[in-house]
Amino acid sequence: MLALLLLLQSPSDIIVTGKRLVEAQAKCARGECTTLRDAQATIALAEEKFRDGDYLDAKALLARAISRNRDKAAEAPRPVAALYEAMATVSLHEGDQDDYRRAVAHQVETLRDNLPAEDPAVLSATTALGDMWIKLKNFPQAERTYRGIEEEALENGRSSAAMMAGLKRVWLAAAMRKPREANAMLDALERRPIAQEERFRTALKVVRLRIAVSDGDDAAITKLAGDIGEGQGEAPILIWAPPYPSDASSAANAHARSFGLVNTLDVRASDLSGIQWVDVGFWIRPDGRTAEAELLRGSNAHAWAPTILAQIAQRRYSARGDNSSGDPGSYHIERFTRGSRYITPPGSLIRRRIKSTGFEVLDLTESATPPPT
Repeated sequence: MLALLLLLQSPSDIIVTGKRLVEAQAKCARGECTTLRDAQATIALAEEKFRDGDYLDAKALLARAISRNRDKAAEAPRPVAALYEAMATVSLHEGDQDDYRRAVAHQVETLRDNLPAEDPAVLSATTALGDMWIKLKNFPQAERTYRGIEEEALENGRSSAAMMAGLKRVWLAAAMRKPREANAMLDALERRPIAQEERFRTALKVVRLRIAVSDGDDAAITKLAGDIGEGQGEAPILIWAPPYPSDASSAANAHARSFGLVNTLDVRASDLSGIQWVDVGFWIRPDGRTAEAELLRGSNAHAWAPTILAQIAQRRYSARGDNSSGDPGSYHIERFTRGSRYITPPGSLIRRRIKSTGFEVLDLTESATPPPT
């Protein structure tokens, strides 16, 4: 959400925190702000609440701001779309997939209807609907969405949007263990004239190399981490990471469903899951390896946190050199929220949050600083 603030912020607009931020946002809540200022103050305050684990309070703030400003989309599409995007982020972590889906749809609609097709904000939102279907684990619908976006963009001469959607299709095919199909699509993308632009040339190279090391071969990863790191900027690129672990009940249910059976451990009417989250800090060393992953803070219940630390310890990023120069690398903080979703269990009439598989991950590094040494 910090990225949204940077997008909205002009040199004369200063976002403050603490008591002054609360007062500024309260003024906007009374209708005394422009749409831009309302979006800035509300997103900043919602982010503070999100970082503190108050997901429901953050959602409520954003929902009220959206209600105040949704009819301003034509005159201020970027701030209104930013409110929807912030709502989508919080809803996804909170586990409300319906709110997440609606927020993404409204974000894309706001930008498409009120900005030129080649506007950078429209381009960045081009694949948001497909990304949404991936988050909701509807991979066939994600593929159809990306393909439709790509075909429509090609027909209308929007080569950047077509390339972005094409890259998403490639990565989806690779994630679904279809390397031959993924590499064939990459070959076709590389023949497009726009593939010679540096941003897409790098992206194509990264995707192809990540497919090549999907089996986790350490020697191959080390070589490719160095290859990708050459000529790159300061930001390290994730090359490889092991999958996140599943708990026993989720694994048992997934195994049963793979044989066409019902869930081994079904949801009961009394089941209820709270929001569980942790913030993890870690270093990415110049050689692309991670180090000193540590739990910074989290909700009361986070017995699963050690498995996250173990996963981060195995990640490999693009390299910028070795560790002999004394450069400590870059420090990163990521928020992990344990997966959950809302359902109405059998035998109940009450919609409630229950535990789901996986984790939602958000990079909080924009304002991160290393811990005192």
